[in-house]
Amino acid sequence: QILIDKKLTFEKGKFKIPEAGNIPRTMDFIIPNKTKPRLIIECSYSVTTASGMGDKAKTEKTVADYLKKNYPGVFFIGFVDGIGWYVRRGDLKRMVAAYDFVYTFSPDELQEFGDFLKVTFK
Repeated sequence: QILIDKKLTFEKGKFKIPEAGNIPRTMDFIIPNKTKPRLIIECSYSVTTASGMGDKAKTEKTVADYLKKNYPGVFFIGFVDGIGWYVRRGDLKRMVAAYDFVYTFSPDELQEFGDFLKVTFK
């Protein structure tokens, strides 16, 4: 909703990440588009713990490295929330290290994200 309110175009899309076995990785939001991304957002809300969370944390680092190498200047933003991540603190720490900016879905942080967009997309 924030992206729509700010009148920003976006799409969902897949990137083939060679370093991750060439498996297509679907990104939640690519602003303005996949051809010329300026901002890529990945969301992870988890209510329960799972061993797959460790894999996700490792993969985010690989994805971040790929994006920085192939799309210089792109911001990789993570929205991470949910009690599941609270329990998996080691995985959470590895995952958030991959992002340029990290937000939760709390009202204060959503406002901060909106402010970031205002400055980034003047």
